Amino acid sequence: MNPESRTARPPGPPARGRFKRAGVVASLALVMASGVVGPATPADLSPSDRTRAAPDGPDRCRPRRLEDRAPVSEPSDGARGCRGPRGPRGPQGETGPAGPQGPVGPAGPTGATGPRGETGATGPTGPCVAIDAAQESEDFEIRLALTGGRTYAGIRDQRTGEKQTVLWTDLSARPDYPAGGAAGLPCDVAVNAHNRSTTVKRIKFDVITTTGQVWEAACVAFTTTHPATLNCADRTGRPKPWILVSRQPTPDAVNGGV
Repeated sequence: MNPESRTARPPGPPARGRFKRAGVVASLALVMASGVVGPATPADLSPSDRTRAAPDGPDRCRPRRLEDRAPVSEPSDGARGCRGPRGPRGPQGETGPAGPQGPVGPAGPTGATGPRGETGATGPTGPCVAIDAAQESEDFEIRLALTGGRTYAGIRDQRTGEKQTVLWTDLSARPDYPAGGAAGLPCDVAVNAHNRSTTVKRIKFDVITTTGQVWEAACVAFTTTHPATLNCADRTGRPKPWILVSRQPTPDAVNGGV
């Protein structure tokens, strides 16, 4: 077979690689020889290369107003653009309905009890109020009342045809009435009446004071008058004084006293 008539066969991969490297070297040598090696101009770069070659920094993307933004339908060259300005805030939506109330949580622990404060001073003793009554006769009733620091003896006629109203006598005006100091103030009262067949009915009135002393006054009930009355004066017409009862209550006393 004639060598010239043979069909040319393409070189294999090793051969093509050698030819490609040889061409690159030749081209680089030619460029360096001609002195045109330098930075590539934007015109020599492809669109994707221009995007990668763009310098980074604040001048890369100039801020644009919202109205300058390109519409969505604007054709893109494949490069990612800069982020546009923030749009205006939309209106606030309506508040939704309140949700159901949650379950009640467990009760918290009981707090510690604080220290108890000191007992305050005892205040002044207030005015005492008391009353007692007795009826030792069908003709009248006796009352003894303590109010406002004063002691009053009362009598009420029970006979037919009488008004049956109580007539009062202020015993506080009599001499030696306990009105404070060591004697104290009257704080309770008692009546002692005795039923006798005579027309003179002797009545005894007793008070106990805030200091524990017992004082006594005597009166006479007269039924010869209508209505019945009390007479708390002596034969000369002078009011009978209060007397401190002989022997006063004392602790641990047995048929005694002070």
